[in-house]
Parts: sequence; structure tokens; C-alpha cells
Amino acid sequence: MKKEPVDFLSRYFVTIFRERIRTVLDSDRPVRKLTYLCLGLLFLNGFLFVFSVKDIWRVPTADRYEKPSLLYGVDSDGNYEPIAEFYRFSRIVLTDADLPGGWDNKVIRCFESTEDNNFRSHRGLDVRGILRATMVNLIAGRVKEGASTITQQVARLKFLNTERSFLRKAREAWLAMLLEATFDKKTLMQIYLNEIPLGHGTIGAGAAARFYFRKDIKDLSWGEAALLASLTTRPKEFSPLANPITSEGKVRVVFKKLVENGILDVKTAEKEFDAFSEYYITLNRSPNDSAFSDRLNRFPYFTEYVRKNLSRIIPKTQLYEGGLKIYTTLNIQHQTQAEKALAAGLKQQTLLSNQRAFTKIDAFEDAYGDIYEMLAGLHDIPEFKFKISRSFRTFNRAWQEDLRDELSVLNLISGTEGLGEVVDWSYKTQATEDHLLPVEGALISLRPETGYITSMVGGSGFRSDNQQIRAFQAYRQPGSAFKPLVYASAMEYYHENPDPKKNVTAASLFDDSPLQYVLEDGDEWNPTNYSGEYSGFIRLRQALELSRNSVAVRLLEHTGLNNLLPNLERLLQVENRNLPRDFSIALGSFEVSPYELARAYAVFASGGRRVLPLSVLYVEDDKGNLLKDFRKENEKKERKQLVSPEVSYVITSMMEDVIKKGTGTGARSYGLTRPAAGKTGTTNNFRDAWFAGYTPELVGVVWVGYDIGTLSLGKGMSGAVVAAPIWGRFMANALSKEKSKPFDFGDPKIVRRTICSISGKLPGSHCHQTEEEVFDKETVPTEVCDDHRGLTEPAPLPQPKPTSSKKKKPNLFEGDEDVIR
Repeated sequence: MKKEPVDFLSRYFVTIFRERIRTVLDSDRPVRKLTYLCLGLLFLNGFLFVFSVKDIWRVPTADRYEKPSLLYGVDSDGNYEPIAEFYRFSRIVLTDADLPGGWDNKVIRCFESTEDNNFRSHRGLDVRGILRATMVNLIAGRVKEGASTITQQVARLKFLNTERSFLRKAREAWLAMLLEATFDKKTLMQIYLNEIPLGHGTIGAGAAARFYFRKDIKDLSWGEAALLASLTTRPKEFSPLANPITSEGKVRVVFKKLVENGILDVKTAEKEFDAFSEYYITLNRSPNDSAFSDRLNRFPYFTEYVRKNLSRIIPKTQLYEGGLKIYTTLNIQHQTQAEKALAAGLKQQTLLSNQRAFTKIDAFEDAYGDIYEMLAGLHDIPEFKFKISRSFRTFNRAWQEDLRDELSVLNLISGTEGLGEVVDWSYKTQATEDHLLPVEGALISLRPETGYITSMVGGSGFRSDNQQIRAFQAYRQPGSAFKPLVYASAMEYYHENPDPKKNVTAASLFDDSPLQYVLEDGDEWNPTNYSGEYSGFIRLRQALELSRNSVAVRLLEHTGLNNLLPNLERLLQVENRNLPRDFSIALGSFEVSPYELARAYAVFASGGRRVLPLSVLYVEDDKGNLLKDFRKENEKKERKQLVSPEVSYVITSMMEDVIKKGTGTGARSYGLTRPAAGKTGTTNNFRDAWFAGYTPELVGVVWVGYDIGTLSLGKGMSGAVVAAPIWGRFMANALSKEKSKPFDFGDPKIVRRTICSISGKLPGSHCHQTEEEVFDKETVPTEVCDDHRGLTEPAPLPQPKPTSSKKKKPNLFEGDEDVIR
């Protein structure tokens, strides 16, 4: 069998080892020297196990920490202000300024007493402590006392895991010695206080002080500092929230050590402990509380949207630990008012819609409880049970629906102040009646000039069970809010292809009468007006004001699907989805999100140009270096002209009348006085209510409805009633600190003409009802109205004759002229 050749290096070491052994054996004391040689080889072997070249570069980085990333919004003065932070664990990095008093600081003395009395004197390893702990553990027959120094704990926290093994302890000791050689004692103590986990998601004493006491660490008392020091070994077991009695006993042990070490005298320790005991008496917090709930997050829907988008571009580790500064487009004034307006509107609508949630939750238990119990015993199925007992559920439902209101009235007549406070607290802590299904909604706004998203609310409240960002994720039929897009698409087609006989303008006359279509499968489709009423021939401007469905369908029929759809697709900018190629598109049958509708309306507000929505401006790293600039990426994208400025001008003018005198008058109910254009939207059976509109400064869209798309908001709950007031309230308050300005579409080729109010044509000599209308220069009407020939101007109403002081004899037949004729 052919053997593998031995390389030169292996031969060299074998030769050296053989020579060394021969030298040892030929010496005067071969046994002793051989023993030394074996010990040396054993030590070298162990050293190679615990030593790593990487340690030389890793240890000097021990004073660097994971830093939370901050999210910034813009305040009313244009300054950036923190609105949220991203992190995995709560951490407040402590510096010398946070630990006044040096080594005499209360927190430092407490942690030294409990963890490492000899911290200031040893060089990483406490030999006496190791021997003492070994003896204590041997006597106890179990691991009762540890021997890790604070420096060793720093090594474990920064570079190792919690595995219990000899190798890990050896590595820990080696790294501790390197740490001692690299940092001074004060820095090592700071690293320890910044890295030690103290329960409930807190890392470091600074975060723990904020979580447990709502204080800065420099303001802690002896008792509070002792509690933090008591959490180092088993934070869950000694948590004051989860086990207050166990925690109090552990704090007492810390005070005993302070006395033993001469830091406090007995009298002072007893006084401080008694004063701190009040903390447990007044403690009223859930054992499941987490520091994550203390995270700065003023606008959670917007924060979550930004987080999801950034996590696709920036590694999650860097996002949560890199100390990034993320500058967003959010306007704090706009977002605050958006949340107020939507929350108030949804709460009121939940009560008005009065859709009952399912309350027969005991039906299964009543019908199949016994059978299920038998099957569970046979097949080892988990027990069927509720978190809340049946009696409590029954009482809670009766209390909210009947008892509470009656008790409130009785208490007003002859009750006590305490009972009144209880009833008031019950009302305040309950956002909506639990037996009512909550109405949901969404609101989004953006700047038409820049595309900056200034506010976004995704629902009734960001909770663990309600985190859907409906502004982007709720796809619903927009109803009549879609009509301006259809009208504009038709006008744009005739702007590009003028035809004097077919041009579509705001003055075009269409028949408002019932329609009936037979579909390919033989079914009938009868689009009807919301009110069920019809006006005969009506101008397009009036049809939009009154939201006439029949006119929208006839407009689509007049223009042709093939002519209108390309412009409509360009306006919507929707990818990977096809518009339905049927007349129902005129009534908003195509599902869109509030974001998509806002983006389409922003085209009108920007004079017909494409708008590129943006939520994050740029991102900096922890040193202030630019990491990602989304503004430059947006600037590289072309803002194409999707519709002409002329069409944008005309459609805006028409939607201004919708708010002034049409279905959108509710938008003015909260004092909105600046120029505004918009349109309501309502879907079949009042399932969805919309309002989409804009001012020169801002575009906004509101959607209200149930998450279950088949549920109705209730009869008469249209976009005009439900969504328009929310939109108006938001716009009025969000823009209250911004100067009003008129719409500016550049220099569009717009012509103003006086028209006949009835026919929409140029007025003839017999047209007595006229008004001014705006036209795209390419589609100005040329036909003179001839519809009223032969009709005279209506006679003026008879003026009452002056009465004389002399009484007139009454005429028995006065006022019966019509009867006589």
C-alpha cells in the first residue's frame, strides 16, 4: 500500500521534538524536566483552545454598543423632530455625566457589592473569590455561588454565549485578562452597566431605570439602585412586576451586603429600605409589561410602513442596531390632525352603523361541550376553554349594554363621587362598545409638487390585532370617487383628438335617464343613480356635482372604451393589474387602495404631471455619513405629463363645484375656507364611503368601511355623510398654519365663454339663462343654441300694489282665478 509522503515541515517538528526528548532524558533530573515539558505542552494545548487571533481586534471594540435608529418627522417650523426609534432591546448608553460621584455613585456601589467586591483590585480574575465559591458549592452540594468577576461578565456579555462548559469559562478568563489590559476599571464598569440584561426587554441599567421607575439613572435612590442590582442573576424570577414578594426579599439581601461592606450603616440602610418599600405598595403594572412598549413611536402606522420598506434595502441588523438617522417626509402637524380626525369619525360611525359582533360564543360549548370532553379524554386533545369565564362574559356584556347607562343616570340623581368616577373610567377605557364591530378606515395625504407623504393612518388604532396599513393594503371599489378620472380621461382624448361634433367638455349635454344593458351571459345590468331620481338632459358639470351614474356610463359609451382606457391606465399608474373592459369601470368597479387614488388625484393637483410619492428622504449612519438618498433617486425619474394642464384645470374647476354646491358640501363643515376640489364615493349597499380631494397645497383621501367587505355602514351612510366631514376636518386643521393660495396650473390654454345654462351651447338670442364656463382651447363649442326659438323671456313677477289707508271691500272670489280659468 502506497503511503502518503510526509512534508518537510512535519519532519522538522518531529525531529525537533525527538531531539528535545533526548536532551531531557540525558539531563541530570530527567523526571522533573519531563514533567515540566508535559505541563508546558498541556498549557500550550489549552492556550491554543482559548486563544484566537481575532480577540486582538475584537476586545478594543468592547466599548461600542448597539444603538437604536431614530426616525425623524418635520414640525410646523420645518425642523426635524424624533418620532420613533427602532431597536431589538431597550438601551440607554450611560456616560460619565450619567454616573455622578464616580466610584461613590449609588448604582456602582450596589452592583459592586452584589457582583464583585474586589473589582477595583483584581486583574480580571479573582482567585480568592474562585476558591471561596468552590468551597461554598462543595459544602452546599450544588452551584450556590458564582465566581465570575465583573470583567468576566463583560467578556461573556460582549463576546460569548451562556453555555456552561469548561472551554467557555477558559475563554471568558482569557478575554477578561485582555479586557483588563485594554481598558481602565471605570470604563469596564460603564461597559458592564450598559450591557447587563435586567429583564422585561431592558439592556443596561439606564434602560432599566427608565422602565421600572420612569427616572434617569442619576436620580435613583438607594432602594431603586439596589433593585437594579438584584436583577443581575435571574431577572425573570426577581422581577418586581412578576414576583414582588421575591423581589423585595432580594433587595433586602442587597442592602445587607451594602451594610457588610461598610457602604451604609444599619440605620441608614433600614431607612432607605423602608422608604423604598412604598414602591411595591403602589406598584400597579402588568407582569407582561415590556420595555418595548416604552419605545418612542408616536405614529405607529407610518413607522411600520417605513420599517417594512427600509428592511428591504437596509440589513435588519443595521436598521435595529446601527444608530441610523432616518429623515422622513412626515409632517407632524398633518399626522396629528389625521389621527384625530379619523379616530373621531370612526368612533362615531361605529355607533351609527351599529353592526353587532358575534356574541353567541357559548353556542359551541352548549351544543358540543360534553362530546368534546369525551373526545379530548380519548385522543389527548387539549382542553376546550376560554380565557374569560362565561359568567364574566355575561356580566361584561350586560354591564356595557344595559347596566352601565342606567347606573350612570341613577348616580347623577343621588350617587357618590366614587361611583361616578368608576363609571366615567369604564367609559373612557373602552374605545368602542365590545359588542359592536368596529368601523375601520384610512387616511393618506401627500404634497402634489413633491410627492412627499405628509400623513398616513391605516386604521382605528395600531394594536397587536389591528396592524393592517389600510392606506396601502385595503383594496376597495371607489364608487363615484373614480368618476373624475373617467371624465378627465375622456376630456384628454378629445384634447388630443378634437372633434367639434363629439368633444367632451364641462358643458357637454348628456341624457340622465335609466339605462339597461344585456350582458354576454344573458344577465341584465341596470346602473341607477344613488338617489333613484333622473334629471333628463344635464350638463357634465352638473352631473359630477350631483354624482349621476347614468351620465358617467353614457360618457364612457360616447367616448369608447378603447379610446378612454389608455388615458385612464396612465392616470392610475397601476402595474400588474388590468382594468375591466366593461362599462362598470365608469362607476368605480375597479378596486384601488387609498394610496393609489391619492396618487391619481395628485396628477390633477400638479397640473397633469406624474407624481412620485416618497416617504423617506435620506438615511445617515451613526457618524452622520449619508447612507442612502431617496431624493436623488426620485429626481432621476421623469415626471411625465399624464394629462394636459387644460384638462387638469377644467376637472379641478368641476370638482370645486362638487364641494361648493354638490355632494361634497360636507367637506366645508369644519371651516375649510381655502380653494378645494374633491369628490365623494359610495359603493353598493353603502359598504364603502370615500372622499378624495385636494387643495393647492395638499392631496388627501379618506376611506371608511368594514374590514368584512360585505357589511354595510347603514342606509344613507354615503361618502358625503361619512367621509367628507373627516376629510374637511383634517384639511382645515392640518393646513391651519399654512398660508392659503390659489390653484396654479402654469399657463394653460383655457378659454372662458358664456353658455346657455340649459343646452351648454353658445347662447342664442332667445337664451335667457346663461353662465360662464371654462374650456380647453381645443374643444371650445362653436354651435349656437337654437333650442329656445319661439320662447319669450319669462314675464317678471307682478309687483304688489301699494295699499291705501282705506280698507278694501273683500272679494269672495279673490285668489280663485286659476279655478275660473
